[in-house]
Amino acid sequence: MSLPAGDQYWYSKVLGLHCDGANNSTTFTDVKGKTVTANGNAKISTAQYPSLTGKTSSGSLDGSGDYLSVPDSSDWDFGTGDFTVRVYVRFSSFTNSPVVVSNYLNSTTGWTIQYTNADTSLKFYNGDTALVGTTWSGTTNVWYLVEVSRSGTSLKMFLSGVQLGTTATNSTNITGSSEPLRIGRIGTGSSVGLNGYISEVEIYKGVALNTAAYTPSSDPFVDNYVRVSGTTKDSGGNFASRLVRVYRQDTGAFVGEQLSNGTTGEWAITAANTGSTITKHFAVMHDDDANPPTTSENALIYDNITPY
Repeated sequence: MSLPAGDQYWYSKVLGLHCDGANNSTTFTDVKGKTVTANGNAKISTAQYPSLTGKTSSGSLDGSGDYLSVPDSSDWDFGTGDFTVRVYVRFSSFTNSPVVVSNYLNSTTGWTIQYTNADTSLKFYNGDTALVGTTWSGTTNVWYLVEVSRSGTSLKMFLSGVQLGTTATNSTNITGSSEPLRIGRIGTGSSVGLNGYISEVEIYKGVALNTAAYTPSSDPFVDNYVRVSGTTKDSGGNFASRLVRVYRQDTGAFVGEQLSNGTTGEWAITAANTGSTITKHFAVMHDDDANPPTTSENALIYDNITPY
């Protein structure tokens, strides 16, 4: 039994769009609660989607007035700090320098991830200045995971986990745009739109998810804060099924309970997505059987279990 971890950076995530739903739906849900508007003919499509566990749909844009928009937010102002922007994208065409995501305001303000026809490149811009990226000859109708990540002053672009180009030394103050965030478009009057599909759009403020080449997960992003997890054993040291109850250590509030797996001893309980960051829990594991304890049974108490 595999128990996936939760998102330990949940409270640094400022946008998360799976782009899941029924075919032709215009509802795009942000797991962090922001309002997302489908403009033009932007819609959910079951025709294409990245090869990730459980995926059956993605967002479809036709490059002519189709895009998603999210109201302006300070969450898109990264300042000089760490950040991550990443999205699965499938280009149907590279015509008209398609924009992946942007909150561009003017030549000096607002960031953009864009494929540029003039020099056949994929780059991350602040205003009109390219901060990182390189020449890239992409292939149409192929899913790519595009990621831009800054850690300290190291700014990198990744393509499906492989670094694209060299690391840029960068401390640009990325802030000040009053434009909405647009996925698949730059500005309102521009013809520079994305003709293709998008999925699994994520933005983190204050966190660089990846600082070196990596293997992308085969699952969609996790949209819960943490799963408190562990294993249970019997008195002989063998993995066993036991009833596990988890409580908040700071408040004593009950989080949840679960029977651990009888073969592997594994258990995982999801903590709530709301409230302040949970730093400590304690779990009560009953060591005789998988039922609530009797007066003759002993309870094993473990505290400060790593919450992800």
